[in-house]
Amino acid sequence: MVFLDIEALDDERLVPMDGSMVSGMIGLAGDLQGSVLIHLPEKVAIAVTNAFLGIEIVRLDEDVKDAVGELTNMIAGGIKFLVPEKSKDIELAIPSVVCGQGYSCEATGRFTRTAVFFGLASGRFVVEIQIKDSGGLSSR
Repeated sequence: MVFLDIEALDDERLVPMDGSMVSGMIGLAGDLQGSVLIHLPEKVAIAVTNAFLGIEIVRLDEDVKDAVGELTNMIAGGIKFLVPEKSKDIELAIPSVVCGQGYSCEATGRFTRTAVFFGLASGRFVVEIQIKDSGGLSSR
């Protein structure tokens, strides 16, 4: 949907991302409770926005924030679509976008976190899902 060559990266090539970041977040409620997040370095967020919207943006602006929010919504919708039929009562919240450095985004309480890193020509980003535990141990 963003018209870019994107590949999932294996664990051996992963190092923490730092610098100015843009994160999109959307809450899940109902049969599946938690959050879907996407974290992109600023330059990757700009490159994805340019490809997604077919425009040429050079700095972080409202278009980038809107595009990251919409991308988060599409990813969460895709996850909702993949959930088995018996657990289809899932509602998506309105996406939120956070920009800056040195922040963290995590669910409260006990949750299981799964993250997948992706690479593209402009850098890498991570898609993360945090699901509320239903009584098991947290894997924070």
